[in-house]
Amino acid sequence: MLKSVWDFFNDERGVENAMYSILMIAIVVIVALMIGSLVLSRGGELQALSGTPKASLSGVLESSPPALRINHESGDPIDISKISLAVFNDDDILIGTTNVSSDSGVLSPGMQSSAIMLNGSITPGNRYTVKVISTQTRQQIGMMVLVAR
Repeated sequence: MLKSVWDFFNDERGVENAMYSILMIAIVVIVALMIGSLVLSRGGELQALSGTPKASLSGVLESSPPALRINHESGDPIDISKISLAVFNDDDILIGTTNVSSDSGVLSPGMQSSAIMLNGSITPGNRYTVKVISTQTRQQIGMMVLVAR
């Protein structure tokens, strides 16, 4: 019995060591490629999300003329010139979008923006959802549900 175990370890038949080395290198390369593609495919997404400010917002929505004043409650400072506003009615239908490129300055927590003129018609007493979107990253910064005055 002992001799048969010893013969098993000394047996030189079968796949050579060079073949084992080639197989191990191939497996390592395949695993490295899989991990690399996973990391690189998520890299741009993570970079975009990290560059988008997030904020808690409230506001005042005027119907005549359609205008919005944004109150920055908390969160990251927002560059007003780099946002767009999307206004939806209560049925979640897009009323209009506005690129806020004319205003300049940074809206910090505790501040209110000047009146931002909106595209589309606003009816007093109706409820609207306003999404604030970064024009650089196309990610949502914040959202407000407002009743028009």
